[in-house]
Amino acid sequence: MATKLEQESELQSAVKNDITIMIGGQGGDGTLTVVNLLGRVFRDLGLNIYDARNVLSRIRGGPADGVIRGSTRDIYCIGDSVDILVAFDEEAVQAGLLELSETPIIIFDSSKGQLSEKFKKPGFSVYQAPLGNMAASELRRNIFKNTIAFAILGRLIGLEDALLIKVLNSRYARRGKEALDSNLKALQMGFEFATKNIPGSRYSLAHGDNSQRILSTGNEAAAFGFLVSGGRFFIGYPITPATDIMEWLTPRLPKFGGVVKQAEDELAVINMGIGAAYAGARVMVATSGPGQSLMTEGVGHAGEAEVPIVVAQCQRVGPSTGEPTKNEQSDVNHVVYSSHGEFPRLVVAPGTADECFFMTSEAMNLAEKYQLPVFLLLDQALCQNSASIEPFDLSKIIIDRGKLVNEEQLGKLSAYKRYEFTEDGISFRSIPSQEGGESQVTGNEHNEFGSVSTDKTNRLRMMRKRMMKLELAKKDLPKGRTFGPKSAKIGIIGFGSTYGPIIEAMQQLAEKSIDVRFHQIRTIWPILEDDLQEFVDQLDYVFVVENNYQGQLATLIKNYINHPEKIQSITKFDGSSFKPKEVAGSILSSISSKAIA
Repeated sequence: MATKLEQESELQSAVKNDITIMIGGQGGDGTLTVVNLLGRVFRDLGLNIYDARNVLSRIRGGPADGVIRGSTRDIYCIGDSVDILVAFDEEAVQAGLLELSETPIIIFDSSKGQLSEKFKKPGFSVYQAPLGNMAASELRRNIFKNTIAFAILGRLIGLEDALLIKVLNSRYARRGKEALDSNLKALQMGFEFATKNIPGSRYSLAHGDNSQRILSTGNEAAAFGFLVSGGRFFIGYPITPATDIMEWLTPRLPKFGGVVKQAEDELAVINMGIGAAYAGARVMVATSGPGQSLMTEGVGHAGEAEVPIVVAQCQRVGPSTGEPTKNEQSDVNHVVYSSHGEFPRLVVAPGTADECFFMTSEAMNLAEKYQLPVFLLLDQALCQNSASIEPFDLSKIIIDRGKLVNEEQLGKLSAYKRYEFTEDGISFRSIPSQEGGESQVTGNEHNEFGSVSTDKTNRLRMMRKRMMKLELAKKDLPKGRTFGPKSAKIGIIGFGSTYGPIIEAMQQLAEKSIDVRFHQIRTIWPILEDDLQEFVDQLDYVFVVENNYQGQLATLIKNYINHPEKIQSITKFDGSSFKPKEVAGSILSSISSKAIA
C-alpha cells in the first residue's frame, strides 16, 4: 500500500497565475526578509508584484508579518485570501486564520512544539519543521530559520533550486562571504528537509512577461518625482508612514545640489520649508496626521503670504497617535478645512505608485504657478506597500515655475508689488537679493507691497485675489479617471489606495453580470463639480469607498453635486485596507436590499 507521502506525490500540482503568500512571526524573526526574497523570485518569473507589511511601531518584538502577491495580471492590492502561510509561531497562525483561503498550505516552525490541533481545519495542508532549532543547531543563529523556510516554500511552489540560489546570492553577496555562506548553507538545509519530508510541489507558478517592471512604494515614487522635478529642499521630522520619503532623499538629493534637513519638530519643518520656498527653492515637506496638526498654522501662513510649498500628507489611523503603522484615510477634512481663517489650498490624491511620481511633479508646478500650499494626500497602504510598475518616463516631466521673475524682468517694472492685484489673482514673484525685487512678507493682512494693512477695501480685494485661485486652478488640476461600461447604472468613487480593491471588485461583480463604473477621484479640493456631476448623472446609485468612519469624502461630494441622494458610503476603519470581496460584497448587499440589480 502506498504511503501518505507517496499518495501526496501523485497529486498533480496546480498551475497558479495569481498567488498570495503570508510570512508571520515576531519582529526580528526575518519575516520581511522572506517577503523581499520572494519579490526577487516573482520578478525573475516576470510576475507583477504587490506586497504589504504589518508591523508595530517598534524596533524589535511584537507581531510582524508580510504579505506578497504575484500575478500574471496587473495588481494594485493584496488579494482576498492567502494561499500559503509561513508561520514562525502559533500567534502568526492565529493572526493569519481569517486571511487564509479554504485550502491553504501552512509551513509551521515546530521548534517549540507541534501546531495545536485547533488550527488544523479541514482543507488545510500543514507542513511542520523545527526551523529555529535547525538553524541554531547547525548555524548557531536562530535567524537563519527564515532562509530554511524560504527553501521549503520554494519546493512547495515548484521553484527551481537554482533560482533560489541565484536570488540568495544577489541579496547577500555584497554583505560579505560569511553572511552569504551561512545563508546558502541554511538554504541547503531547507532543500534537504523538503526532499525527505515533502513529496513534491503543490503549485507550479505561471510565468509572466513583466520582468522589466520596477517595484516601488508610493513614498519612493513621490520622493523621486520631487527630485526630478527640480525639488531641491526637503525638510521633515520622523513620523510613520512619511519618514520613508526623507530616508529615500537623504543619500540622493545632495548629489543634485539639494538639501535634506531633519528638524526638531513639525513646527520647525513647515516654517523652515516656507523660508526655503520664499528664498526660491522648490520645497516639499512630509508628515502624517499628528505632524499635520502642528503644521496647521504654518500652512495658513504660506497661504496668506502666497508662498508655494508642497506638503506630502501620509495618512494613518488617528486621532492622536492612533495606530502609526495602520492604514486609514481620515484626514480628508483636515487638509481641506483645517485653519483659522480662510486661504486657498489644493489637495491632490494619487492612487498608484506611478501616479505618486507624476502627481508629485504636478503638485510642484501647481504650488509655484498659483503660489499657494498644495497637499499631496497619500495613505499608509499607498505610502509603504510596493507594486510593480513601468519604469518612470522622465521625458514627461515638465517644470513650470509660474510668474517667477528675473532681474531683467524686474528692471522693466515701474514698481515691484509682490502682491499686485491682477486679473488672475497671481502676482509676480521675485527671489530675495534680486535687484528691484524687495518686498515685505508677513502673516498679517497686507497691501500690494506687503506692508501690514487693516484697510477694509484692501482686505476685501486681497481675500478675493487669493481665493479666486481655487476656481482658476481647476483647469490644471488632475481630472478623475473613469473605468467600466458606460451602460452601467451603479457607480463607485474612491481615492488613494482604494484604487486596487475597487478595480478587482468591479471584475468580481462583472462575473455576476453586474456592470459597474468607477471614478477615481484625483483632486480632493477644490471639488471638480463638472467632473463629478457628469459621472453621477449617468448613474442610479453611487458608492463612495473610503477608509474612515464618517464617510468624509462622501459628505464633501454631497455638498457640491446635484442629486446627493444617490451617494452612499462604504467605509472601513479597522486599520486594514479594503479587500476586493469586501467592496463587491457591500455593493451586492445594498443592491439586493433595494432590488436594483
